[in-house]
Amino acid sequence: MVAMSALDPVFDTSFHSRLLHPKWWGSWCALGLLSLLAFTPARLRDRFADLVSPTLLRFSKKQAYIADTNLKICFPELDAAARQALLLKSIRVGLKTFMGFGELSWRSKARLTRRIKVTGWEHVQAEQAAGRPVILVVPHTWAVDMIGRYFSMMGIEMCTMMKSPKDQVFDWYINRERAKGGKVYERSAGIKPAIKSIRAGASFFYLPDQDHGREASVFVPFFGRPKATLPALPKLVKLTGARAVPIFASYDEDEGRYLLEIEPPFDPYPTADLLADVNAMNRVVEMQVARHPEQYMWFLKIFETLEHQEGDDGLYEAGIQRIRQGLPPET
Repeated sequence: MVAMSALDPVFDTSFHSRLLHPKWWGSWCALGLLSLLAFTPARLRDRFADLVSPTLLRFSKKQAYIADTNLKICFPELDAAARQALLLKSIRVGLKTFMGFGELSWRSKARLTRRIKVTGWEHVQAEQAAGRPVILVVPHTWAVDMIGRYFSMMGIEMCTMMKSPKDQVFDWYINRERAKGGKVYERSAGIKPAIKSIRAGASFFYLPDQDHGREASVFVPFFGRPKATLPALPKLVKLTGARAVPIFASYDEDEGRYLLEIEPPFDPYPTADLLADVNAMNRVVEMQVARHPEQYMWFLKIFETLEHQEGDDGLYEAGIQRIRQGLPPET
């Protein structure tokens, strides 16, 4: 993990010589390839992704199992062939956005602005005019990093909380890019530094759909299934005076560019009913994901914590263990 200051626990994005250790050379080669791809025409990158996505899906057995499990829950009307087609499209979109990540490092502000189409910007402008920061409610889509960069290019200071990747080189690189738009806090630092930043005028990047375990969560429906969900959003709005604004980032395969869809703020929010507020958040995320299911990171363990769980194993563990043994995930 990248070092943080005790006074202001943001990621230290300065370069350290330990990142040159031979065990990270493969990561540096991958970053070099991303840099080259930043100057490759998007249509050419996209055609390559179309070609390799089926192979990537075939070899990603664990991730495919998790994703298929999620799709069964969220879209029970889809048969196996339809789920496979949707998953393939999702992986294709994910690969296209990943190969374009280097653009954030190397391409000009003018070019990036042309690559991003925005709807609903008037909702952000209204909050700016009122002197309020916004808390962006951001589902885990493949194009999620385009949100922070676009807001920073528009002169809006951001802050967010992230968990460090295991790869130290990618940890340094990704958070260096994210920090160009504001402060990035390690999740282990807690919420207080982010609250301080929001009160000082920074807008916040809130990811509503992760499973953080039973202890800090409440169970509210997500696509009809009880899901462990942090009840933090209504509390943050109340503590900071910011408005919660839903936003969805996607990659338009037909146009070859990114789309940010901004919706009106939650209103009234918060109410006197915490569970109703968290439920309202999940309903909005549901609608966004159902509109563009191919954009979502279905490999995430979003239903890991079971409402009536016995033992430590969550929803996916038995299937993952079977895959590791070379067996089909389901008996």
